[in-house]
Amino acid sequence: MSVLEVSDLSIRFGGLQALLDVTFKVDEYEIVGLIGPNGAGKTTAFNCITGFYRPDRGHVFYRGQDVTGMPPHRKSAMGFGRTFQNVGMVKSSTVIENLKTAQHASADYGVVSGLVGTGGVRETERRLEQRSDALLELLGLTDVRDSYVGGLPYGTLKLLELGCALATQPDILLLDEPSSGMGPEESHDLGDRLIELRREFDLTMLLIEHHVPLVTRVCDYVYVLNFGQLLAEGAPSVIQTHPEVVAAYLGGEAADALEQTSAPAEEAALAAEEHEAAGYVRERAPAQKKSPVKKVAKKTTKTAKATAKKATAKKAVAAETAAEES
Repeated sequence: MSVLEVSDLSIRFGGLQALLDVTFKVDEYEIVGLIGPNGAGKTTAFNCITGFYRPDRGHVFYRGQDVTGMPPHRKSAMGFGRTFQNVGMVKSSTVIENLKTAQHASADYGVVSGLVGTGGVRETERRLEQRSDALLELLGLTDVRDSYVGGLPYGTLKLLELGCALATQPDILLLDEPSSGMGPEESHDLGDRLIELRREFDLTMLLIEHHVPLVTRVCDYVYVLNFGQLLAEGAPSVIQTHPEVVAAYLGGEAADALEQTSAPAEEAALAAEEHEAAGYVRERAPAQKKSPVKKVAKKTTKTAKATAKKATAKKAVAAETAAEES
């Protein structure tokens, strides 16, 4: 059974079809990537999954249960954890205070007890603070423990937001561009942390990310959105060299890039073998045995070659014209 399954998800904002019949799944302990150009509908999909938007049609299933219409706070209590594209913490509070606030659902005392400060309240606060300190150590943020959030670099804020999401003790973690604001080395360290977090907390993750090296290194499976529709899916190594994915990112004029990224079947097979050797084999449902990546590969390769020939002809004409003028 999948931890998260999205079926035929669709939502429209006025004249804009933000998502159209989007279907994907995240299995137990997977790190699944959701990538695509800006405006492809990735964050909108997250908002539909977590309850901030209600889709026009389609369903969201969590461990087989239909949770499409549930509000965000109920989904959080069920085990959904999430970070946002724009950091949303209390900037006037310290790092440790934000982590304790994220655990408010674990504070099992009432308003009156909190005001009085009974022994039970002090014990609960001590437990929450110990858990917060453990998360800071895990994320390498102990040196900013008592710093105010408003004065921290953006990359540090993204790490802290990840810590706040972990503080809710999620079963599935949805990360919206977690490496935003980070340099290459920091992104590499983040990848190591995500793999470690999966191992330490038995986490399942769905990841929106533009940093392709991070996606190819940590993700077990990748889905690609473009203009609100599912464009391709497959292992990271296959998606990275898929012509339609390259075209979606670079534009239709990138004929040379399309020609160069038309990976032969032998390379795709080798990549799949390497992925399996790394200890990961994804079980596919019978209806999903034929990946869209394979179904459109031949067609898109022919299109890429035709476009490349046109571009070469244009270059030849331009060269002749320049020679005549000189």
